[in-house]
Amino acid sequence: MSRLLFASLSLGLALTLGGCAATPMDGNISASTQPTPTPDQALAPSAAPAELIEVDPAAYSDGFDWFSFKVGDGPTWCTITPMEDRVLCEQNEAAAQYQPVPPPAECEGSYGYQVQLWANTPEIGEIAEFACASGQFQDPTAALVLPSGSKITVGSITCFVEEITARCDNQSGQWIALGPAVWSINS
Repeated sequence: MSRLLFASLSLGLALTLGGCAATPMDGNISASTQPTPTPDQALAPSAAPAELIEVDPAAYSDGFDWFSFKVGDGPTWCTITPMEDRVLCEQNEAAAQYQPVPPPAECEGSYGYQVQLWANTPEIGEIAEFACASGQFQDPTAALVLPSGSKITVGSITCFVEEITARCDNQSGQWIALGPAVWSINS
């Protein structure tokens, strides 16, 4: 009986490990060359409606010159950092309903769940891009909700909420959007 069990376990282990070693037909597809699945962009908020309610940013301050808000009743939150003149919107991986975004080869963390926008082109990276993350940028626990139909402006960044999706714009016309069903980067 023990020989049969040992043989079964050995065969199962060999098949499992053999499946892990499989390579694509051409042998060298990396995560950075995989096509990026793009959600339906009709789900991303279009330009801000004129009738948005402007909120007082001071109510969203964390006391350390960062301004955080939860996006409506959804799982997304954003943090505006005026010293860096940028915004980063994020959500837990489990909340994302869109297809996973393949990380670049140099990213060993989580990718596709944090998107950031700078007011001006940063020294490293793009003006609007996904962030390679090792965890949450900001804890949303104490953040207030920015209700749908509201907007907040801090420095050169303005964000508004449409239902459960946030869109943030800089003064140069670039923008990002993030919600459970959609991400969008317009740079």
